[in-house]
Amino acid sequence: MVHAPVPNAVQCDRIERPGSPHQAADYFFAWSLGKIRKAAFVLLAAAAPAVIGFWTPFPFIKWLCLAWLAGAAFLMHGLSRRACAEMVVLSVDQTGILDHRLMSKHIAWEEIAAIWPVKTDRSHVIDVELRWPRVTLEKARWRVRMGAYCQIAYGVPAVTVSMVLLDGNVSDLLKAVAQYRPDLLHCTNREALLTTRRPSTFA
Repeated sequence: MVHAPVPNAVQCDRIERPGSPHQAADYFFAWSLGKIRKAAFVLLAAAAPAVIGFWTPFPFIKWLCLAWLAGAAFLMHGLSRRACAEMVVLSVDQTGILDHRLMSKHIAWEEIAAIWPVKTDRSHVIDVELRWPRVTLEKARWRVRMGAYCQIAYGVPAVTVSMVLLDGNVSDLLKAVAQYRPDLLHCTNREALLTTRRPSTFA
């Protein structure tokens, strides 16, 4: 069943699979209209100085402002597409983590070496270290495949999962992961999930 959204709570879905009542649920995260709206206002504010720049007598500055506005329009178009898209962007289930922004298939639990520690009160992303980064990201977009080389060469996590424009936050994503593989979480994050007294938005 799908739990009805609670006012002022996380608007993500928890779907319980038929079968054992002790079986973990699937978690889905979609685009957040509220966050997209805030991002659009910030983008408009950032583009305002470029409009004022057209009043200057210097052609170079006018061209610079034109490029500035073109970039802002491109980003605004991207926000508009996300606002109109009624789709699941990120899901966590018994198979693994599926982020459609990164690739079309799950990152299976056995392919994940660890999820790096994160400060849930400040961070909006989680970093995922892979066991076999080249193999896992082989069919991903080239920008995502670059993460494999970064992990191999520099020891940084190959994949970053962002919650910036999604419903929910990093804590909700960590809770979803903990339902299946709590051993992948850093000990500080595991302890924080166990000791937190905040009512769960998935309840």
